[in-house]
Amino acid sequence: MAKELIERGANVYGLVRWTTVHSPIKDLEDKGIHTEGRLIYGDLTNISSLAHALDVSKPDVIFHLGAQSYVPRSFTDPIETTETNLSGTQNLLEAIRIKDYDPKVIFAGSSEEYGLVIGSDKQYQEIKKKYKVLFPEPKEIPELPISETNALRPMSP
Repeated sequence: MAKELIERGANVYGLVRWTTVHSPIKDLEDKGIHTEGRLIYGDLTNISSLAHALDVSKPDVIFHLGAQSYVPRSFTDPIETTETNLSGTQNLLEAIRIKDYDPKVIFAGSSEEYGLVIGSDKQYQEIKKKYKVLFPEPKEIPELPISETNALRPMSP
């Protein structure tokens, strides 16, 4: 995404976690944008670092892609997942409010938010037989394609 935005003439900044184990510079070099993209070290769980990043970048648009999205890790460290995904998002929005910036915020999610999606009557009957309860009950079957109005039945932290 950064490469596309740079090619369209945007000034692109990326927030990079202090504890990142891989080299973000290497990632930028691999994509051929290491001289155009600007990195700001910070952390979604640290509101001061977010305020600093906002002051440096003065964004018109924020693409919020910073989440712990690896499902197995969400089970081994659910607290980190909650701190990053929920508190981190709250910190970002609060830093924007405190600093009185007004960027458009694009928040990316995944199908994991929806969790169990019913694809057929057969699947619905199997789930009811196994678990006895399904909440919330589907309004219609199939629940595909997934839309923003789908029921949330997450199956991971």
